[in-house]
Amino acid sequence: MPADLVELGVVRGAYGVQGWARIAPHDAQASVLRGACRWWLRGRGGERQVTVGALRRHGDLLLAKWRGCDQPEEIEALRGAAVCVARSEFPPLPAGEYYWTDLVGLKVVNRQGDCLGHVSEVMSNGVHELIRVAADDSSLLVPLVPAYVDEVDLAARVIRVDWQADWS
Repeated sequence: MPADLVELGVVRGAYGVQGWARIAPHDAQASVLRGACRWWLRGRGGERQVTVGALRRHGDLLLAKWRGCDQPEEIEALRGAAVCVARSEFPPLPAGEYYWTDLVGLKVVNRQGDCLGHVSEVMSNGVHELIRVAADDSSLLVPLVPAYVDEVDLAARVIRVDWQADWS
């Protein structure tokens, strides 16, 4: 089992009678899930790898058919399982774009050199993405927009921002 698995969705149950699974992706585009042919399922029955043979959209969900699974009962047994993909299988992104999973844990430093904390979560408010920066006893939200983010340095594991600790 790969050490770099990233949870990207959840099995919601069977679809139809031919072994299709309903998958609720954690992000609306689900681009990594749609591009990966090997998924890992983690749930109460343990962990297993599946090979995706067919995939299509169904509203907010994805419908997936993996090889060797032809019965809805097999899918129902996996209800609630996490759908994961190895980070090493994510497609490369253009310069200046980042996968949310790569930002979690990075140190956040402002222009004055003050450490504001570490990224604990990345979320969207519908207009733009935000990072939740957690410190010892507090947290703050920083918009992930060029006006406030000076640099994301994945190699150094730091995000440099134009933000103050007392801004909320």
